[in-house]
Order: sequence, then structure tokens, then C-alpha cells
Amino acid sequence: MENKAEKFWNDFLKIKDDLMDIDSLNEEKSEQLLLKLDRQLKQYSQGIDFILGDISEHGRTLTLTANGDEDFFDDVITLAENAPVMDFWNICTFMPAEGKNQTMESDGVKLSSDDLYFLPMESNELNDKIGLKIAGKNLVNNDDNLNCAYLLCEKMIGEYNCAVMIRYFEITELPSDYEEKGFLPLNYLPDFTEWKIERNKA
Repeated sequence: MENKAEKFWNDFLKIKDDLMDIDSLNEEKSEQLLLKLDRQLKQYSQGIDFILGDISEHGRTLTLTANGDEDFFDDVITLAENAPVMDFWNICTFMPAEGKNQTMESDGVKLSSDDLYFLPMESNELNDKIGLKIAGKNLVNNDDNLNCAYLLCEKMIGEYNCAVMIRYFEITELPSDYEEKGFLPLNYLPDFTEWKIERNKA
């Protein structure tokens, strides 16, 4: 008897060619196809979504994401591990890190990593975890700005690292003595997290 992961991939095999050619379908048919894929995915796990990449000479990428919710990380990993080998399909887990010089728009808020700073806060008890204080000129501490700042960091260092490493997160207005207090340009965050990961391997 097939398990849930096998069922998803067996169903995916039936629509993968249509998904590959989705750009040639009309809007109604393409929406129906994406809804079908979403329903099949939710039958496997309610906490997983997907991102269908643009077509290229190498085919398409299907990215499986838990939207930063660690409770569903194992579901993402298990599903990807059970994926069959398919020509011109690349199955990826979690939203990837895109590095520095990024912008993010969410709920009417737009933030750029070029304008922000971060203060890393480390714990002796949790060496592999960090806290982040994000600061910017006139950055008001409210839920919309907080969410946008977090999504920006997630975009920079990737869904997995952001969820696993960051255990405390806040935003604040940039203090006048930010350099003395240890704030660094937010564009340094990808390098900082890579250094943190490598240090913990030692």
C-alpha cells in the first residue's frame, strides 16, 4: 500500500507534463492545474506549500516550503526524499537563500537590506542559535514592519536557516551610536550566518 508521499508523487507524475507546459495554457486551465497540485499537496501535509519556478533550458524547479514553520520541516524533507527521478524537474526543499542586497514588500511595507542594520545576540547555552535586533532610521516597531523585516532576513539567508537559527527577533529605530553598540549592515547577515554555521561545526 502506498504511503502519503508515494501517493503525492504518483499523482504528480500524472500532471507533470501539463505543469511543465503551464505557460501555454489559458488562465482558467492554469489556475485549475495549480489548484489541483495544491490539493494533492495538502492531502500529504496541510503545512506545505509549493513554488513553481519559471521554465528554463533545464526544465522547471518545484520548491517545497513549510513557510518557515518548523513543525512541518520533516514533512518537506520526507516528501523530497521520496521524489522520483524526473527528466527536466528539479525538486528543492525550502525557500533558498538569495544573499545580500535584497528588498521585501509585505502588507504595504517595503524594506531594503541596504538601509537596515542588525545586532546579533548570542547565547552561551544555545551556541547554534542567535537573536537578531534589526534597526533602521525611522523604523517603527509594529507588526507589519516586524513581519516584513523577518521575511527580508528569510529571503537573505533562506527559510531553513532563518527558522532553525533565529530564536529571538525584534526591530527598533537605529540609535545614533549604532556602531559603538555593535550594529552591522544587514547585508553582512548572510556572511555572519555562514560563519556561525561553520564555527559550530568545529
